[in-house]
This record gives sequence, structure tokens and C-alpha cells, in this order.
Amino acid sequence: MFMDKPDDVTQVQPAFPEVGPLRKHKYLLFEATKSCQNNCAFCYNVWKEDPAYPQGELSLESTLKLVGSVIDQAGCKHIGVTGGEPLLKQGIFEIFSLMTSRGVEPVLISNGSLLDEATVKRCIDCGIKYFEVSLHSNREEIHDRLAGRAGNFQEVIDAMINVKKLGGHVTTVFVATKMNIETFKDTVEVNALLGAEWLLFNRVACGGTCVTSWRDLVATPRQIKDALDAAAPVAARYRVGLSAGVQIQPCLVDLSQYEKVYSGFCPLNDPGSEGSYFAIDPAGNLRMCNRSKIILGNLLEQSFNEIARSPEVEEFGEAVPEFCRDCQLASTCAGGCKADAMSAFGTLTRPDPYVEMFRDEVKKIQ
Repeated sequence: MFMDKPDDVTQVQPAFPEVGPLRKHKYLLFEATKSCQNNCAFCYNVWKEDPAYPQGELSLESTLKLVGSVIDQAGCKHIGVTGGEPLLKQGIFEIFSLMTSRGVEPVLISNGSLLDEATVKRCIDCGIKYFEVSLHSNREEIHDRLAGRAGNFQEVIDAMINVKKLGGHVTTVFVATKMNIETFKDTVEVNALLGAEWLLFNRVACGGTCVTSWRDLVATPRQIKDALDAAAPVAARYRVGLSAGVQIQPCLVDLSQYEKVYSGFCPLNDPGSEGSYFAIDPAGNLRMCNRSKIILGNLLEQSFNEIARSPEVEEFGEAVPEFCRDCQLASTCAGGCKADAMSAFGTLTRPDPYVEMFRDEVKKIQ
């Protein structure tokens, strides 16, 4: 243990030996707080999925010690600061400044609600260059309905204007559901006109708030393909980068047909990958990623590298569902999102629920 544990954090006591290879950790995620003003229909925060998930948040002093220690051990170059809404975390600007002083580039992942001009300037002064906000439609009523709060659409628009005005870089996230997917093409154009440089097209995840309602939200492979067919030329014309932030299985939609749409597989499937996606929650628990509810250990009790080399990490990375074993991409795609499989089915032996839902349309890569 390298620091005192505050009383407001639930005890977590796994004891994993250092057995796995030491992965590279170029990029990590830090969930600064669970607090958020929005109530997104598709929120994947794991603490909203499982009532037994440890509650409590670290004090600012403990958070600064933890972040500093993780940077020293992991050697990461970038930390995505998310939540909840990270700007609601007390002392968040001190956390940003600590990261930049240690040579780490923080990326702010925000719902955009608090990014007025003064706050954007303060973020930039603390070393934030890259801002990620969510814009789920070019139509205000659709975005606000998905975000769960009236007025958020205009807040996001204003946030993007403020970031660009002050010299920052903007990436936006579009969570694709059956409610908004037909607006994707026009949303890409709005993003381009507002100065967004990159857009993440995120198929809605089966986790958090929407584990039980996911089937009512999810867009079909046909809808995804039609949306990308329409939007990819628009993004290319405006020179806006476009990528699939949530894995879309090639057996359902072949993204390689789009020259300018970037995609990939879970970096945890590859021990040598520098795209590590480990997430640290507000209580100091380390998880496989921000969508996985599996707690590997608590960073107040064990070192980062000890936890990151636990058997659970290797089991997660090596798991391939039986249904996918005869596919050429079995070891890289591995059936899609394993965090979603755990949320939906409680096992790694079944593929991503998106594959399960549309099994009749699957065309395995041979």
C-alpha cells in the first residue's frame, strides 16, 4: 500500500500475483467523478449497472497521489479524463496540472455543459489541448432526448465554439441508436462546420444504464451501413476524421470498404499493444476498460503494474467465444466487446450481444 485509504471508499482486496507480461500503457482512462448532470439513455457507466459496485470517491489529496503514482509506474503518455462529468470533480484543474507537469497529455471527455469560455481557457492553461464532447444529432430535440436533459444540445454547440475560439481541438462522439442514426450524415456536416476535427461513431454499448433496454436502442447492421454510406463522403469532403469508437464486428459490417473510416479491435486482445484501455474509477479501482465492470484491484492497496499483470487480464484478452473460433479474425476481433458480453451474459464464452442479436446476418471471415 502506498497511501492511506480514505474512509469513504469501499474496501476491495484481491491478491493477484505478477504472472502476465508487462503490457504497454500509452493511454489510460481516469473516471474523475460519478457525478453528472445528464441522464443519457445509453450511459455505460458500470456503477449504474450494478448496485453492488463500490461507492465513494477519493479526496482531492488522495486523487493527486494516486494519479502521480500511476503515471510513474505505467509510463503512460495520455490520460483521458472522463466521468460522470469530470468538470464536477473538486480540484479537477489541479489534477490536469499534475498530469501535464509529469509529461502526460490529458484529454478532457465532457458532456459539454460546463465549457463556457472562461472554463475552456482555464482548461487550456492547465495543459488541455484536446476536448471530446458528445453531439448525438443535428436536431436539438433528438440530442436532448438521448442526453436526458433539455438544453444540453445548445451547451455542446457553445462548448465547441468556445474551444475552437481559444485554439483547442475538438473531437465529437455520436452514439448511434435507432433514434438518431438517420441524422448521422447531417450531424457530420454540423460537426465540420463547427470545427470538429474528428468524429467517433459509437455503436450503442450494452452496459450501464441500458443493459435491460439495449435491444430497444440498438441500430441494425443495415442501418449502420446506410448511415456510413451516406456520411463517409461528407466527412471526407470536409476532411473530418471518422472512426468507429465502439467495435463493429466485420462479420456484420465490413468497415474496410470505407477508405476514410478507421476502426480496430480491443487492444486488450494484444499484449504488445500500446493502446491499453485500462480505466481507474473515482475510488481508485482499476478495471479492464471504462465499459468493463470487472474490478482487478484497488490502486490504494497494490501497485498499478501488479494489478495490470493479473491472471484476469490475460484470461480476458485470450478469451474467444466458441461461435467465433472458425473465423479468420477470431484472435483479433474475438467476438467483439467482451465487456458487453460480460454485462449481457455474465461470461466470456459468448460473443458480443450485437453478434448474438444479429446471428442470422453474420458472415464469418474465412
